[in-house]
Amino acid sequence: MILIEAGKEIRLENVLSLRKKMTQEEINSEMLKIGNVLQDNGAKKAGPVVTATFAIETLNGQSVLDMEILIPLDKKIAVSDEYTQKPVFHIVNALYARHEGNPSTLQNTYNDMLAYINHNKLQQITAGYNVQVKDVLPGMTPDEMTIDVYIGITPNIL
Repeated sequence: MILIEAGKEIRLENVLSLRKKMTQEEINSEMLKIGNVLQDNGAKKAGPVVTATFAIETLNGQSVLDMEILIPLDKKIAVSDEYTQKPVFHIVNALYARHEGNPSTLQNTYNDMLAYINHNKLQQITAGYNVQVKDVLPGMTPDEMTIDVYIGITPNIL
């Protein structure tokens, strides 16, 4: 079982956001496209990439994810209608857990967090947000990744 902490928060400023339904291949393509948008606008990533998956469906035998990609930038840029810019992205009163290792086992971290939510009779109010703390660099394997997971919980006691 992983260590789960309550009462955490995450705050990012000047965030480029893309939300759409994509296959894994399309996600990789979009990340490259976002890199080009930043380069074309002279902007740099000012923090970790954050992703959230809202739903998964199967179309033509492929998994399609309804997801959002959030990237904090060092400056405001002009973007096409495909993207939005959020001045602030802020989740408070979140459960937090760190996943170290291959993202293919990230579901185990989510299962532990959801069991914690159920055991403590908490109410989830956001999707799970994955913060890529340690990206895979050339020469590294996915087993060396670090992902922080945040899930917003209502502070209400019902």
